[in-house]
Amino acid sequence: MKKAILAVRIGLALGTVGACAVAQAATITQWTFENDSIAVNNNPAPSTGTGTASSLGMNVYATPNVGVTTDDVLKGTNSDTGANNVADTTQTWRVRGQAGANGAANGWSSLAPIGTQGAQFAASTAGYGNVTVSFDWYATTQGEANLQLQYTTNGTTWQNAALTLSGSDTGLKVLTNSGSDTNTVTGSYVSDNLLNNGSKAGQDWFTDLTATITNPNAANDPNFAIRLVNASTGADDVSTQGTALNNSSGNWRFDNVAISGTATPVPLPATAWLMLSGLGALGGLARKRRAKQRS
Repeated sequence: MKKAILAVRIGLALGTVGACAVAQAATITQWTFENDSIAVNNNPAPSTGTGTASSLGMNVYATPNVGVTTDDVLKGTNSDTGANNVADTTQTWRVRGQAGANGAANGWSSLAPIGTQGAQFAASTAGYGNVTVSFDWYATTQGEANLQLQYTTNGTTWQNAALTLSGSDTGLKVLTNSGSDTNTVTGSYVSDNLLNNGSKAGQDWFTDLTATITNPNAANDPNFAIRLVNASTGADDVSTQGTALNNSSGNWRFDNVAISGTATPVPLPATAWLMLSGLGALGGLARKRRAKQRS
């Protein structure tokens, strides 16, 4: 009977260890924009978890005048469907500038240096590892064609991350610049100015673009954030029609932006380890007794 009880106790203890060792993948923070009102909103709240969202560079460059940041949450329509025939009729977030005191403005500019216009999403990854990012992206006909994903582990230094296409991404292409072209980011980016079914791109929803952040500093990081920003500037900064950016119209929209990770196993409390140690000692004594009885 004592042997049976000991075996059960050891089994329960080991089961506790096993349960603690199983890591759970989960969404840390997500923005679906369904919880936000349809209105101007420069900082939409996440639909899951905690974090912050903001746009970048919409009130800096003359387009044709320097305007004000006027991002908004709006409901998608079937008329947004472009050459790849994918639409998003849920609520999405549009990043743009509009007229201020100086007159007409749009915000998006080919004068903006690489990585200075787009959107930023910040969420702590404390308690999580194996960080991944996913999002849906839309560019209008006159929207910028080249997008890159950046991330930070300290809130100040931004690094380029490789993107993967995994959803409805016909007409979008992942490209890599080795550094020979100084008007485009060195590293990975996506381009939406390809011929699609005989038509140029534009007004296309691209879903579930993903990136795995392999930098170990991104795990358990209270300062983690991502940016979805312009990958090109100057002559490389083209619209989704492959023409020079007109600096007076066009925008980007986002949906289902998610930062996910694998839950870090919670260490066993000291009392549990003491219990396991005690059970191990009891097992050793039992083996010694059995050995004496056989001798």
